[in-house]
Amino acid sequence: MSSAKVCPRLVVVGGWGVRAEMLAGLYGFWPGEVMPVSLDDELLARCSSVPEVAEELLSLYPEPSVWMGWSLGSQIVMEAACRETGSVSCAITLGGFPKFVADESWPHGMAAREFRAFARGIRQDPQRYWLHFLLLMINGAADEKQERQKLKPWLEKGTLVSNDHLCKSLAWLDAGDQRALWQSLATPALHVMGGQDIVVRPWAGDLEIPVVSRQTVVEGMAHWPGGCSAADCWGAIRSFLASKAELSAWAS
Repeated sequence: MSSAKVCPRLVVVGGWGVRAEMLAGLYGFWPGEVMPVSLDDELLARCSSVPEVAEELLSLYPEPSVWMGWSLGSQIVMEAACRETGSVSCAITLGGFPKFVADESWPHGMAAREFRAFARGIRQDPQRYWLHFLLLMINGAADEKQERQKLKPWLEKGTLVSNDHLCKSLAWLDAGDQRALWQSLATPALHVMGGQDIVVRPWAGDLEIPVVSRQTVVEGMAHWPGGCSAADCWGAIRSFLASKAELSAWAS
């Protein structure tokens, strides 16, 4: 009989107003089962906060898995991991943040004035400002022209979230502050940041994290890790998982 370990399942949680499948260029490297989870109308209708989404997903995916979250999805993954149910064996955040809106104590997020203006725009003209956000996700990337080509099909598909739910989940970004959680998480976690991310600037080194966690910055990457930087992100993820004894057998 073979003694090779079975690759754990990967649960992928998408970001605000976007499809989890926008990360297919990255999770396509995963050698096992992948469960993409979009923050769509069906899910958001059942939940009124990030903790409620985390609880809902833990009930749907109770088996031990690696959980990966992008942007707002990173906060959901970290919330799920901190429950220590055994479902999240490892947490990976992409373009993630413990706090989205900047203030005097946290300069790495979106400026409060910019966020308020964007929130007003979403209420008044949601589709226009949703498109603006997607273009902002690749702004400044080293291969911005190529990123735009990769992003074009997703722009054409449009959002899968109603206007009301865009506003509802945007409010979670405004209110969320998980700094204490990210500093105390017992579950191993990898935080992958884009060196050219102008949505939430890289915060590596400015937040003390547990010894079981790691931070890495992918140079040239903006806020979207599923485009031109997907292979670099996968390299960082694979290296991190290979360093964990319980996961090294299949990641190495």
